[in-house]
Amino acid sequence: MMMKILKSSAVAELKQNISINLDNYLSGNFDHFFADPARVIELDFEYEPSKFADLLPGKSTSEEVHNCLLMEDVLGGITPYLARDERLWVYLTHKYLLEYSRVRWELDKKSEEEIVKQIEIHFFAPDKRAVERDNSASRLWWIANLCSRVDSLSLKDVLDCLLLYSDVRASIIERPTTSQCLNVFSAITKKLSFEYKNDNKEIFERKKFRELMKKNKFIWRSKTFKYYERV
Repeated sequence: MMMKILKSSAVAELKQNISINLDNYLSGNFDHFFADPARVIELDFEYEPSKFADLLPGKSTSEEVHNCLLMEDVLGGITPYLARDERLWVYLTHKYLLEYSRVRWELDKKSEEEIVKQIEIHFFAPDKRAVERDNSASRLWWIANLCSRVDSLSLKDVLDCLLLYSDVRASIIERPTTSQCLNVFSAITKKLSFEYKNDNKEIFERKKFRELMKKNKFIWRSKTFKYYERV
């Protein structure tokens, strides 16, 4: 199937009408919205959106790993430039990932005010932070994309250790000096993967991991990456 994205005007329309569309977010769909071809743009990229039906809406590490691998399988061929385009992710969260997203963020368990807030955060992606961390679909792509850059380890191996604890994931991904420098990110990930495979979970504990990151900060500033493998 050829990929489609929303026009900017269609994204704006959805943002303006979140409260009006609450029933669609909670239990309905947006088929009526997508019925108008003037709201979408077709791209020269083929993919299989039917695979999105296999996304798991839970929060466990194994489910997150599964979802990142699936996202890489379906959308691994898109460019980072397209992956920063809110129009793509809003299209997907309102069409193929609507059920996954509503269950994943437990919309049915929240007040109306909270539902609107969750929709704003997880169904849209207005900036770099949102597209990399918050949007229901794009966050999976960006985690997988980052982890796929580590050589000598499989994508699953990297995901298994990076997603084991939320503190570890946040400390690495949310630190620009760590996630944006492949040398540092790879070294930290390989260290974590080694300890993970040897059943040493202590390094994933908050105190131990913070000690590791402090060493990383020193090495980053001194730019002595060649010594990092000794940590």
